[in-house]
Amino acid sequence: MNRNVKRIAINLAIFSALLMTSCSAKYTSYSNEIFIGKSLFQEKEYEKAKQYFIQASKDQYDSVSLALLGSSYYKTGDIDNAERTLLEAEKIDKNSEFLLRIIGYKSLVLFQRNKPEGFDVLRQYVKYVKQRQLPMEMHDFERMIEKNKVDLAVLDAKIEEQTNWYEDEMKKLLNNEPGYLTEKYGHQ
Repeated sequence: MNRNVKRIAINLAIFSALLMTSCSAKYTSYSNEIFIGKSLFQEKEYEKAKQYFIQASKDQYDSVSLALLGSSYYKTGDIDNAERTLLEAEKIDKNSEFLLRIIGYKSLVLFQRNKPEGFDVLRQYVKYVKQRQLPMEMHDFERMIEKNKVDLAVLDAKIEEQTNWYEDEMKKLLNNEPGYLTEKYGHQ
């Protein structure tokens, strides 16, 4: 019996090691896909970025991969998939560090579909920025809301710029690197 217990313990240890290696390899793959996809996205290579985000979402179905994938769908003109993916990202994690992206691109999708709810989501975006006291200019957003008229090109460019900045700052904060949010909230 003692021999069987040892054999079971060894088999369990081997299984655990294989499982952890598999999970680690999958996470490494996911991280690389997110990193490469974000680099391509920032270079406006949206179609290529989308392929990396699709694979990342297969490796790890989370709000981060879906927020980035939804943004890529939007940028490549696939509004149906953009809306579906962004709604799923929002449903998975309403506190994601990518929530600003989710809200921003959700408003763009709604405006692209000529839905007045886009203004409600844009108000949510402005509120999110103000509550966190982020150093982002909201004047153009507020003017669009006030006039009930959106300039989609301006909104798209500003949301892209602001979400990229915020995500870079969140990454610095989480890694205890110097940056605006790290200085504001201190080192973790």
